[in-house]
Parts: sequence; structure tokens; C-alpha cells
Amino acid sequence: MRKFLVLILLLLITTKTAAVLLEGPVPIQRDAFGYWKLSAVVMQGDLLMLQDPIAYRTPIYPWFLAFLRFLCGTHTLKILAIVQGIFSLGSLIIAASIAARITKLPKAFALTLVASLPIVSSLVFDAAVLSESMFIFLFMLNLLAILDYAKYGTATRASWAGFTFAMTLLTRPIVILIWIPHLFFLLLIHKRKNDRLRRLTMKPITYRLRTYHLLLAGLIVTACSAPWMLRNQLLFGKPFLTEFVGRNIWIVTFRDGSGAGLEIPLGSSADQLRERLNQVDAADQWQDTWQVSNALVRSGLDDAAADQLMKKVALQAAQQNKTTFAYKAFRRVINFWRCPASELPSQGNSNGPFYGQQTWDYSSSIVNVALQNRFSQSVTLNTGLLCGLVFCVVLLMVNYPTRAYGIWIFTMLAYFSLVTGILEIPDYRYRIVVEPLVVLSFGAGLAILLSRLRKTAIVVNSV
Repeated sequence: MRKFLVLILLLLITTKTAAVLLEGPVPIQRDAFGYWKLSAVVMQGDLLMLQDPIAYRTPIYPWFLAFLRFLCGTHTLKILAIVQGIFSLGSLIIAASIAARITKLPKAFALTLVASLPIVSSLVFDAAVLSESMFIFLFMLNLLAILDYAKYGTATRASWAGFTFAMTLLTRPIVILIWIPHLFFLLLIHKRKNDRLRRLTMKPITYRLRTYHLLLAGLIVTACSAPWMLRNQLLFGKPFLTEFVGRNIWIVTFRDGSGAGLEIPLGSSADQLRERLNQVDAADQWQDTWQVSNALVRSGLDDAAADQLMKKVALQAAQQNKTTFAYKAFRRVINFWRCPASELPSQGNSNGPFYGQQTWDYSSSIVNVALQNRFSQSVTLNTGLLCGLVFCVVLLMVNYPTRAYGIWIFTMLAYFSLVTGILEIPDYRYRIVVEPLVVLSFGAGLAILLSRLRKTAIVVNSV
């Protein structure tokens, strides 16, 4: 019966995903156009994208997009939407599998899928030339690899965990420090396993073996990242993954509203920045992140140096106004969870550019009603969702069998909300990366709660 229910749920989710994608592709503009240009460079044989000397992108998604364009030609957007829809479905299946594994309750799989049924907003991004779907899938694959290593503890599992982390990192570098929650979780599991082995008077697992596995995973991550870091060494004079923090800090420091709304400070770095903006007649556009970035490049700086100068000036302003900056950052961390999906990318045969790609527009009244009444556009409902998430994560942490897993999930959710809240203006697009973690938490928490209620009912009935 449970397998039949899971099959029905998967069919419903697949149908829902297909229905949203049938609304049509998202125009190729803004970030999507940036990826489209990079994929064109790759198709010309420049795998490291040396012809486009930008420091704020990583290579996996442009490579993936170039591969699809090479195979599919004018049908690329259609195939891309299908593949990215499969990525979204795969992410949910992995989330449901993790929920069932950490609780050891098979019902958690179905409950996680049930929790995902209201999700429609994020599916629109599957129809766009954006990296979200691939990134989320690779991230969830890495979590599954970490879970496998925690269970089996072999060098092969450690290698797979390192490789999946590298692929996730080279898709979107926001996960560059997510290894900290992973390592803390593995230490908790290591300690729990050794405590159990000691109680059974068996030889515990040595830290030396774990260190060897950690070094092996780190070596794989380094080897996978090395070509891109070498590319940046050739273009910018030093090896790094990306340079984008300066633009992030700029927008949250100087923009009004969710940003701190500060003024450019006094100092040599700020004077240099003003001088360069004046050189290209962009002094009055200093609050616009990309206008400043582009102006600095036009003034003679390379992309990485422009970002570094923006970071210096923004950090100096933040240090001179610590209270205002910290208060606005705290609000953004909270609003990471509450900000509404008030605007979604447009789909279908809109006036946006598609660069010769075949489009489609099979609009459905049911889908339109679902998108117009989407859960994610309500601040109140998002706040209620946050309260439910807190309850489920706390339940996982207080329940001893799932405590280590609950702490792991909590630290990952905290990581994304802190990093995004500190560096970005709140936007629903940034929150969709944690949706599988959220439905996983609900599925696991509800499974534990139902299991406890059932046990309580059995005890009461037996009295």
C-alpha cells in the first residue's frame, strides 16, 4: 500500500512539474544571457572561457549548457526544461530518501513527497537558463554522499563525497564553507559509533583513518577545482574560485531599504573608486552595483580587481557604521525565510529574447490559478512555514536517534540563511536552494511525530 501511495505521489509531482514547464520557456536575459554567452564561448572550443575574462562565474553550468546546445541546436530550451525538471524531481526523491534513512521510518519518504506538493514557484526556474535546478540536485546528491560515508566510512565513499562537493562548488560557490556543517556532523557520527563500539568492547575507529579520508576528499576537490583556479591565475594573476563578494557587499551596504543605505566613506580606496567613476562619467550611479562594477572595468581594472576595490570600500563603510549594518543584516537573515515570491520569471512566447530557440506556450488555467495563488507569495504563510520548520528541526534534535541528523540539518539551514542574509538582498530565488531540506525536515519530523502518537495510542489502549 505504501509503495502504491509513493507511486501516486511521484506521478502527481511529475504531472505538476510538466504542467508548469508547458507554460513555456523563460526569456534569455540578465543572468540567463550571461550563461548563454559563456556557453557560446565553450562551444567555440574555449573550455576555460578565457575569451570572457569575468571572475564571478564557475564553469559547470556553462559546460552543461554548451553540451546541450551542441546536441540539440534550436531545441535546446525544450530539452533543458525537461532535464531541469528531472533535476527537481531527483532532488525531491533524494530528500525523501534521506528523510526515511535518518528516521528509519519508511513513512517519512511518502510524507516528504506530500510536503512538497504545494511547491510550484520554484518549478518556473526549471524553464529558465539558470543554474538553480542543477545546483540543488548536485547539492542533494552531495548530502546523500555524506550520509553514505557516515554509514560506511570507506575511502570510496569519501572520494564520492569529495567529488560531488566539487561539482556542487563549481556550479555555485555559495557552498564553499558548507564543509564545516558536514565535518561537524561526521564528528558527531564518529563519536556515536565509537561509543557504541566501546560498549560492545570492540576496537573503535581511529581519527587517523578519518583524517586520511578527509585528505582524500580534499585532494579530489582540489584536483577538480584546479583547472578553473589556473584559469583565474592566468587572467587575474592569482588562483581563486570566484571574486564576487565585493559586489554582494556593495549592494547590502549602499542600497536603501533592505540594504544599510550608507554613504561612501572617506579613505584612499574610496577616493580611488570615486576617481575611476568620474573618469567614465558614472559618479552619479554609485548605488547601482553593476553600474559601479562595469564602470570600474571600463576605467581599466580587470573584473577581479574591480570586485576587490568594491569590497574594500563597502567593508570600510560597514565598519564605520557597524550598528546600522548589523541591524539590517539581522533583518535580512530573518527575511531570507519570509520574503515573498512576489514576482516570478515570465514564461511562454513573451517579448523577451530567445536567440533563435523554438518556444512553446501551452498555458493551463489550472496552472495559472496555482501560480497566482502560490503559497510562497504570502509573508504570513512563509512565516507560518518557518514556525513549522523550526518545530520539525527541533523535534529531530531532541529525538536521540535523529539528534546528529537534526543538528546537521539545522547547521546547513543556518549556513544558507546567514550567508545569503549577510551578502544578498532577500529574494525568493535564493531560498529555493533549501526547499528540499525544508520538505525533508517536515517529512522526517511528521514521521517521528506520527510514530510517537501511534505508540502512545497503543499504550493507552493496552491499559
